[in-house]
Formats: sequence, structure tokens, C-alpha cells
Amino acid sequence: MATKRTYKNDGLVKPLEAFSAKAVYGSTFCKRPIAVQILVDDNVLREIGGEVQCSYSRQCLGTLISMVKGMDVDSAWEFSGEDLKGNLEYVDPQSDCDTYVVAAFRLALRNFEKGV
Repeated sequence: MATKRTYKNDGLVKPLEAFSAKAVYGSTFCKRPIAVQILVDDNVLREIGGEVQCSYSRQCLGTLISMVKGMDVDSAWEFSGEDLKGNLEYVDPQSDCDTYVVAAFRLALRNFEKGV
């Protein structure tokens, strides 16, 4: 059995009990969902959470959380996949889950702005 990789920001990835918006984006690579929740207060990302089912997506979401928590919503829209990839401990050359995590995050931002 293969050993599951762990990364320094893995502990940041957990579902939020209260949130302002959420989104789920399905990975076309492994067909597993990537769920992101955001808690916005006074236009600032106070908390980010979610659920993922693989270690690479967990690393990507944990790193995203460590980078965008505390940003205002307008600045968070500028966060890109390249920003994320440049800060990952490991980049999987076969998977695009880093891109999917950013997509789920942007969908959550959109849902917040639309009030959904």
C-alpha cells in the first residue's frame, strides 16, 4: 500500500461550521469533488475551509487557505493558479487539481457576490 503524502498546511483543510458561501468543483482528472467554503466579514476573507479526497488536492487547498485568508474579496479575485503553484511543496505534473482548487475558490467568491 502506498504511503499517503502529508504537507505543512494539511491541518488548515477542514469544513467550516458557518460560512458565507461555498462551491464544489469536480476534478476532471480523478472525478473527486473539491469543496471550498468562505466566511466573509466586512468584505474580508476571515475563514476558508472545505473538503477534498486526495493528498494533492489537500495540499493545494491548504496552501490556498494559508495565502488568501485575511485578503479582501476584491484582491482575492486576483489570486491565480500560478500564485498557488509557486508556493506548493510538491507540484504533481500529471494532475491539474491545483487549477481545480483555484476554480472552486473562485466559484465560492462568485457565489458570495451573487448571494447564493
